[in-house]
Amino acid sequence: MFDITYLGRRCFRFIQRYPRTSTIVSLSLVFCIGIWIGIWVGRTSPSWLGNTITDTIRSHIKPEQSDVTKSVAHGIVHRQILDNGVLTNILAVSPDAADIRPYRALSAGIGTESLVSLARRHKAFAAINGGFFEMSGTFRGESVGALKIDGEWMSEPEQGRAVIGFRTVDGKIESYIDRIALLLKLVLPNGETLPIDGMNRSRGRNEIIVYRPHFHAVTLTTPDGVEVAVRDGIVTSIYNKQGNSRIPADGYILSASGRKRADLLERIKQGDVVEIRERVIPERVGDSNLWASFEHIIGGGPLLLRDGVASLTQAYEREGFDQAFHSFWHPRTAIGKKADGTLFFVTITAAEAGVRRGVILPRLSELFLEWGATDALNLDGGNSSMLVIQNEVVSVNKVDAAAKPGAKDQSQRVSRGRPSPGSVDRPRQASRGRPSPGSMNRPQQASRGKPTPEGVRAARNMKPAVGNRRIRPMPQQQGRAIADAILIFSKS
Repeated sequence: MFDITYLGRRCFRFIQRYPRTSTIVSLSLVFCIGIWIGIWVGRTSPSWLGNTITDTIRSHIKPEQSDVTKSVAHGIVHRQILDNGVLTNILAVSPDAADIRPYRALSAGIGTESLVSLARRHKAFAAINGGFFEMSGTFRGESVGALKIDGEWMSEPEQGRAVIGFRTVDGKIESYIDRIALLLKLVLPNGETLPIDGMNRSRGRNEIIVYRPHFHAVTLTTPDGVEVAVRDGIVTSIYNKQGNSRIPADGYILSASGRKRADLLERIKQGDVVEIRERVIPERVGDSNLWASFEHIIGGGPLLLRDGVASLTQAYEREGFDQAFHSFWHPRTAIGKKADGTLFFVTITAAEAGVRRGVILPRLSELFLEWGATDALNLDGGNSSMLVIQNEVVSVNKVDAAAKPGAKDQSQRVSRGRPSPGSVDRPRQASRGRPSPGSMNRPQQASRGKPTPEGVRAARNMKPAVGNRRIRPMPQQQGRAIADAILIFSKS
């Protein structure tokens, strides 16, 4: 008969005699039981915990990897890399293949809208989320940072952060990336000037803010300042100790508080002819006139690359982004450009909703260099990161390469931790939340049953963002409503 007491004594003596061996055996047994429990919970329970445990175990035991490159329109190439739960999307756009411009959510100065809604409403071929914005309160959705659309400023640059400007010259998109500041002045009839502190945002203490019609129907201000209505350059009304004034459709409102209220009242009267002058001050000396010529400007930050040189973390912090922002793994949205004008629109996110994976900014800078970019800019990331192509969100859901038409010719396995060296050359055709904060050579259209073109093979060598192992809870529906976006309109 089996003697459980005798067996227990023998095990106890073994542990006393061989403590290290016993510890190793015990830990191994616990580890195996933990794996079994995790798999069992994941199969039997639809809970977030069960799914997370299962995904974590599977990602280390059998990581999923795929690499798909395809031409989605003339001069526009989409590459998607799935590597161990991290999904890297790169949309490369030739400068003569598309029109590119930013749009505001709801076509207003405040409020948010989903990226899919924005893209569909304007019939865009592709879209990517834009800059930072206010996350809550009365001014929720107000852009934090530079935003200029069709030659009109909607939001001033924030803390000298980096921006990208777009203009069309001879049918081609020209873009430029730099850090800028915006100087706004109110010119009075006698030639004196008063500095304007901002536009279309909440009015702070001792500030003059200008509110334009695209902001809202009224200024949403408190009645402790002065508000001056200007129509066709002429002062039509002065509202002292009033707020929430209606914004004229053919003019703007100047709203002042504190000391600036007294200055404005002293120097202005009804019937005066006034003018607002603006001047862009870029970090590169001598580029003011260049920046004045850009029809569209959108801000983000920090600057990742300039002239092929990666920014240091100290430069990130000078733009107002601390270590928690730049040196921890977060989902990212970024934009870069090559010397020939090709633009890369990039998102690096988790392959599935419900987890939070991404890349640190120094690594993102390295990736842009490997892809052949000379300049690059980080945009709003986190749960805002999203890329839409032809009304389909490609930056959230896991891609099953084998299920896609033509994937047999285009997909390739990437060895774990050893991405193939190379680049993608010349594709034909890449919140006021105040966060504390490749070389594509004309890959041709891949078709079923035909040998893969040389350009597509080169495109596959762009490296994914690997090495992230952080998994943190996120909302099941990845991709929050945003304030502004960059929309791409294919010419083909």
